[in-house]
Amino acid sequence: MNVIEFNSTRKRMTVIVRTPDDRIMVMCKGADSIMLPLLRKGTNYVPQTINLLENYSREGLRTLLIAEKEIT
Repeated sequence: MNVIEFNSTRKRMTVIVRTPDDRIMVMCKGADSIMLPLLRKGTNYVPQTINLLENYSREGLRTLLIAEKEIT
């Protein structure tokens, strides 16, 4: 439905899609420093995600985070 291209200011790319079951989803991928503050607080995802990122970084791996949300 729409694409918000990656740029060096936003450090993320966003797409808006309609799923086969007619839901509208926003999907975003980007640098962990930009995406982590956007994650919903109070869920198990934040500590688990930070732990995984730390493990990957110790191994010298580069990472991008992907998040999605249904919108009306």
